[in-house]
Amino acid sequence: MATLPRGITAVSWKNSTKSKEKIVKYRVRVQKKVDDQQVKLDSLFDTLQQAVDELNNFKSKAGSYFLSTIDKLKEEERKKVNEFLVAPPISVYISKYITEKIDTRKNETQTQQRNTAVIKSFFKTILKTKIPNRHYSTTEPLLQAGGMLALIANNTLSQAEEKKEFGAFKVQEISYIEINDYIKERLKTVKKISVTRELSFIKKVFNELKYYDKSFFSLKNPVLFYDKGLLANSDISSKNSYRLSTEDKDILFGALHKYSNWELKAISLLSYYCGFSRSEIVPLTWEQVNLAENYVQLYQKKSGQPRKVYILKEAKEIFENMPKTNGDRLFSYGVLGFSGSFDKLVEKLGLRKKGFRFHFFRREAISNLVFNLSQATGSTGQDFSILISEILGIENIASLERNHINQLSPTEIASQNQVMKSVGHSNKKTTKRYSRIKIR
Repeated sequence: MATLPRGITAVSWKNSTKSKEKIVKYRVRVQKKVDDQQVKLDSLFDTLQQAVDELNNFKSKAGSYFLSTIDKLKEEERKKVNEFLVAPPISVYISKYITEKIDTRKNETQTQQRNTAVIKSFFKTILKTKIPNRHYSTTEPLLQAGGMLALIANNTLSQAEEKKEFGAFKVQEISYIEINDYIKERLKTVKKISVTRELSFIKKVFNELKYYDKSFFSLKNPVLFYDKGLLANSDISSKNSYRLSTEDKDILFGALHKYSNWELKAISLLSYYCGFSRSEIVPLTWEQVNLAENYVQLYQKKSGQPRKVYILKEAKEIFENMPKTNGDRLFSYGVLGFSGSFDKLVEKLGLRKKGFRFHFFRREAISNLVFNLSQATGSTGQDFSILISEILGIENIASLERNHINQLSPTEIASQNQVMKSVGHSNKKTTKRYSRIKIR
């Protein structure tokens, strides 16, 4: 018997009558997946030709449907590509902004590299934040109609709870409504001051759009029109006034003392005593450290101007006990690597939740000086503004008084106990017992 086409089988049986005649029929049994649906054919035919005709007919119909489906998909894809080219999402313009405005900055020092990384991190957060997608084809006419119809559309949207990433929105889709949604979403996890900073970056991108596409020349920046009540008093409500208590100092410096890498402890203590920022202390070289004349020469500053920081007794002891195992540099850490290690430790200790950040060591350095000078003279902290600025190398005295010294109380320091209470010290020897550097 000739080989039957695939999908056709011969089925035979004997007639139940007395003749016992052999009956042969042809079964067509095939299936195809078309548009995610299984289409089946399972039938018997008297002749092979009927079976072949039906099989070919089935394949032809399924094939035509399949080809038409492919054509539809191709057309939809073509429309999407064309739509993307005509109206790209905001992510395209943010990427262009980063390339032209951020990547072209000087990136030579570790401070500059860290600043670039921080800005890119902000943009990454902005792009990935999901907000309600109010641009449905089913609800868009209602939204445009305004009034009660728009309210109905919004209720429908809130019930659907469909969101998409901010970076996926077209520029034309982002209004002050989307900015409000963005603010509300971010306030679920971060403080108002952080959201304000993120909005400043979104605003900068929208300001640049007219230089990327002339159709945006008259585009109004949506950040200018968001609901100001959402971030009201952000500078006041978000101001972090946390101070390291004696207990928290013991927890932090005790953990640093046990940390596997002695450098983490040394960097933290030097900042605690001398008010160094991480971008100043981490890249430090031995050439910058003058122990004979008790000062450190700094070059990496936001202003770009060099400054001297005088070495206090406790800091000098740390410098003298440090091993010189990193060549010209004091530490092997990079700024970003140190930040990651320090932040993870603070998070683990529960201090980050309380509000502690590395740059708060600067507050501690200033309060320590106020404490020591006030104890010796009985004068107020403001009397030492110039002296403190000289010791710690702070150029802006007004800023020092406004952001640090004026935050200390009481204004009249009448006794040592008052001083210690005002600056958060209940024991003068707190921290000092952890100062000596040991190599594991």
